[in-house]
Amino acid sequence: MTVSKAFWKIVLKNIGTIITYTIILVSFGTINMSSGSMTTQFEAVKPKIAVFNHDEEVGMTQNLLEYLDKNAEVQQDYAEESVKDDLFYESIVMAIDIPEGYNTDFLAGKKPELHTRTSSGYAAELAKVMLNRYLTTAQSYATLDLSADEMAEKINATLNQKVQVETLAKVDTTQFSKATRYFSFANYAILACVITIICLIMSSFNRREIRRRNLVGSVELSKMNRVLLRNSCLYSFGVWALYIIIGYFLVGGPDLMNLRGALYAANSLVFCICATTIAYLISQLVHGNNAVNAVMNIVALGSSFLCGCFVPAEYLPDFVLTFAHILPSYYYVAANDTIGGLQGLEFGDVRPVLIDMAAVAGFAVIFVIAANVVAKVKQRE
Repeated sequence: MTVSKAFWKIVLKNIGTIITYTIILVSFGTINMSSGSMTTQFEAVKPKIAVFNHDEEVGMTQNLLEYLDKNAEVQQDYAEESVKDDLFYESIVMAIDIPEGYNTDFLAGKKPELHTRTSSGYAAELAKVMLNRYLTTAQSYATLDLSADEMAEKINATLNQKVQVETLAKVDTTQFSKATRYFSFANYAILACVITIICLIMSSFNRREIRRRNLVGSVELSKMNRVLLRNSCLYSFGVWALYIIIGYFLVGGPDLMNLRGALYAANSLVFCICATTIAYLISQLVHGNNAVNAVMNIVALGSSFLCGCFVPAEYLPDFVLTFAHILPSYYYVAANDTIGGLQGLEFGDVRPVLIDMAAVAGFAVIFVIAANVVAKVKQRE
């Protein structure tokens, strides 16, 4: 039996392992995409306030009441004795007392104070901002020699001004969050699937009795190693292609059929190559199914937890992310996050992605060199 046939026979024998990790990717990847793509919906709600007016509804007092009625849910016929309880239970978020003579004092240039009582929370802060906005604007016109109608007109004109907001972001990147979460979670599936199968195959060929028989066989050891490495690369390419196809259906084809999708695919391909070199190094150090599974779990699970695959990097402690810099998964996930947030696809925009991909490729070179060194040492032994 040739080396290639033996390689693929072992792959088919362990097809269940490949299916298992693929199911994990589809199942948990889908959940992860759903949680990562959630957007917070905001609804404009008027704060509920109680107003106790002790002044006549004329002039500036009337203008203040009209402003409050426009921007809040005002309750004027309110029982004073229930204010404390309602503020505590947040049935209302603010109570405002307008003192007697408020309009007269205001037009005279004085600064009559409004007595307010508030609850805690977002709605109460919103009510404070709303009231302060009016009072600040009104005080700016209080020093002018204006009638009540003229002052109210100027205050209303100022408060009704709209600010023109220009969005700097050219692209709504929230639509790419699913792809980012899927490819980042694929870090675990790629490492587990590639390391497990390749290490099991290499362990089979590296068993002492098999290795001795191959040394006296017709196939040179260097040629056999090249064949194993070539088939390992083909296997990793097949895993990558499978996960790209799955991602096409899970994420949505149109979102990946562009340059951004090509960057996701290229980044995952480079990481698959790196995973192959990790498996090659581990196979030189560890033999036996139990040992391979233990090392695989440490590498795949450990790097996935530390580098932001399972939990987004922004939620991880700084010391964890600092340590994660020594792992290729960190740069793979960082590249995915950068791809998802790209506002443009010019070289300057894509450059950080290429740098992260180059870092992953650099790790692959290091792992190959280390594996060859270990292999030569063992061959001498």
